[in-house]
Amino acid sequence: MFGLFMLVWLATRHIMFMVMCWSVYADIPKTIAYGCYSGRNGAIKGPFAPPNRLAHLIEPFRNPEGVVCWNDKIKWGFLSALLFLECIMLLWFYMIVQVALKVVRGGQADDVRSDDEGEEEEEENESFEEELHLQPYEEEVGVESINLKGRISNASKMRYKKSATSATGVSLPGHSDRKELLGRIGCDKGV
Repeated sequence: MFGLFMLVWLATRHIMFMVMCWSVYADIPKTIAYGCYSGRNGAIKGPFAPPNRLAHLIEPFRNPEGVVCWNDKIKWGFLSALLFLECIMLLWFYMIVQVALKVVRGGQADDVRSDDEGEEEEEENESFEEELHLQPYEEEVGVESINLKGRISNASKMRYKKSATSATGVSLPGHSDRKELLGRIGCDKGV
């Protein structure tokens, strides 16, 4: 199936497409005289001189029977866009041939387009891992005053009961106010 795909690709995108490009270059100027035309299919009027304004360029999009012009600049505009597309398709065909050759040589049919993306991701991961191996920043914080058993002084208990019941009138066990929290981590003393 892949071989059939390659043959169809070659025939349609590189042979028939180039025949169409040649027709735009050589045959259309012989068939259609340079100038502007208007009307519907079968009742076309022209050729006549192009209007002075550039509004006639978008008129066919608004009115199907509007003015359509054909000249050397328009021909080369179409032809250059088609040839640019052919260059892109040649690049794609080169990638397809690379995959086919890899399979013929006994390798796996990997998509060569995705190889670049994977390498970029691997490089990003490697640089991120290198950053992770940096030495950590250490700072003395005075852990001697922290009460790890969760005990608080009698003075802190009294303040807790007063503040909790005085503000709301309700005391909730297990909930603390700011002063008790500071007391637990050893910061209840003034600086």
